[in-house]
Amino acid sequence: MKGYGKKLMNEVYDIAKKNDIDLIELDYWFGNNDAKEFYKKQHFKRYREFAFRQL
Repeated sequence: MKGYGKKLMNEVYDIAKKNDIDLIELDYWFGNNDAKEFYKKQHFKRYREFAFRQL
């Protein structure tokens, strides 16, 4: 790993703080376990789930 994701997120946090933004929301595909673990390490908390049914 090269740490690009962490560097990018730190830049996002800095921009948010400079603009008085105190909440960042994001989503990722349910099966994307790499993203799930990355955001968990970034201290994001899960608070909702989406589901669908195609007819």
